Amino acid sequence: MQKFTRNAFKAIAGAALVLTFAHAQAADWRRIGGTDAGDLSIDAASIKQKGDVREAWSMWNFKQPRANNEASFPSLKSYQDLHLYNCKDKTMRLTREVIYADNNGAGDKRDHSEALKGMTFAKPAPDSVAELMLIQVCAADVAK
Repeated sequence: MQKFTRNAFKAIAGAALVLTFAHAQAADWRRIGGTDAGDLSIDAASIKQKGDVREAWSMWNFKQPRANNEASFPSLKSYQDLHLYNCKDKTMRLTREVIYADNNGAGDKRDHSEALKGMTFAKPAPDSVAELMLIQVCAADVAK
């Protein structure tokens, strides 16, 4: 029986985890920008046309843990948001938010979507990350 080194085992386990995650999620995360603090990606596979609006999941990955107000979940390293986009009006609305303890939507998670009830469509600020998201989602080729 062949022995694996610790690094080889970690590499194989990591590759299996990535394949499992990719299969379970069927996501297509594409980096669209970021800041010194972290990177923003959009799941191209999640962009869907629903009536007059599009929906898409985005994800922030942070380089350092960020504080959270929930005592049982003190910090997060990533979060995923589901936005609705009205491409004609150039507005967007946040409808779901899930925070994660680790990068790439891994580890312990909390769904904070309940706090978003009553959110309305709004125009993103010019030259903001939100405007970049709107441009990317509205320019995407999707089946109608």
